[in-house]
Amino acid sequence: MRKALPLFAILFAACATARTQSLTHRIDAIRHRPQLAGAIWGIDVVDDAGRTIYARHETTLLVPASNRKLFVAATVASCEGLDHQIATELWRDGDDLVLRGGGDPSLGGRWAFERDAVFAPFVAALQQKGIVEVRDVIADVSLFDRVTIPSTWKVGNLGSDYAVPTDALAYNENVVGIVADHCAAPVVATDPSFVSAMANVACGRGEPNVRSDASNAIAMTGSMPEHFQTLAGISDPALYAAQALRDSLQRAGIRVTGRTAVNAIPRNWQERIAIVQSPPLWQLLSVVLKPSQNLYAEMLFKGLSAGAQPASYEASEDIERRFLTSEAGVANSDFRFVDGCGLSPDDLVTPRAIVTILRWMNEPSRQATWWMMLARPGDEGTLRRRLLPFADRMRGKTGSISGVNALSGIMKMPDGGHRYFSIIVNHNAGDSSDALKAIDAIVGEIAK
Repeated sequence: MRKALPLFAILFAACATARTQSLTHRIDAIRHRPQLAGAIWGIDVVDDAGRTIYARHETTLLVPASNRKLFVAATVASCEGLDHQIATELWRDGDDLVLRGGGDPSLGGRWAFERDAVFAPFVAALQQKGIVEVRDVIADVSLFDRVTIPSTWKVGNLGSDYAVPTDALAYNENVVGIVADHCAAPVVATDPSFVSAMANVACGRGEPNVRSDASNAIAMTGSMPEHFQTLAGISDPALYAAQALRDSLQRAGIRVTGRTAVNAIPRNWQERIAIVQSPPLWQLLSVVLKPSQNLYAEMLFKGLSAGAQPASYEASEDIERRFLTSEAGVANSDFRFVDGCGLSPDDLVTPRAIVTILRWMNEPSRQATWWMMLARPGDEGTLRRRLLPFADRMRGKTGSISGVNALSGIMKMPDGGHRYFSIIVNHNAGDSSDALKAIDAIVGEIAK
């Protein structure tokens, strides 16, 4: 004979069901706001035990935008180790200097407050050897293959500061700062200053078209207001790094008599002079996850497959798939990624897969690390102005491209447990601000 359930158990189950039903109704009401009519929603919310609290199209493949970076970060952290550093090397080959790239996205980037400090270890090593003149400055990017732009990126994004080429060398995050004044007779300044620029513009309200040529020189065309400033992507990252090194050498009094060139064929150089190490990987991944920096994601992702053969997107995708399916528990059919950062509209993933990777990140042995690296409301990064009441309770990752908004994260609950959520809006033909407000409102309900 079956035992009757104790009364408290029956009451507890009934209350839990009522709470779940109430949450379902509140989330559904937000989803059905008229401003978002026609959009496709994918939502998955589970607790620490994996129990579903709310689900809507949780097994549907959707465009994740930068939520894709969660999978790159988990794979790179697991495969490389969070204390791993990436080396950029200076070699001497006869009278030539060779800058060999190891895939460091931070060289001369956001932590380089003084441009001369970037290559100071290289300059010091040359001076110690009494070298006052060199011939060619060569950028060696043989660690990566020659596919520097994913084929699925939209052409209209190329040239912007968020869609720059990916190579084994980067400098200044592969962008140049531009300030232009006096549209009738334009005066253009660049940062770094060794980048040349010209403007062929007319005075007008629109923004000029800004493009970098094969030599990384900037050309501005079209109409321009009296004052204009922007960040523009450069065309050749390897050449850019070599140009920066050449400029630094010359300012330090080391004469360069030859050309600035790029080498993409693996070869042995004669003498290694010095090494510059990147910050530890956890710091680089924080830039991937907090401000959602695309170049960092692309370079770290592609660098996964660097080895005997030049690194490639295809080889890195294989490494990532093995990790996600065998170690992180993500279903093989729950994702298809074609770049590292989520800029491609051909990336697809289910909300269920995102929740799975978040639960992997929040395992007790990994929790503190990922709470440090993920975006925090009110802090630096893409959540700095959102969900401020949950600054101490939530960590997450945003995502936005045309027609797509996403937010996935981990929420600490008052009882000490966690809720894991992924909210993705696709095919939103309206204002993205409406989608963001609705997403944040749903997170507020999840937090209750």
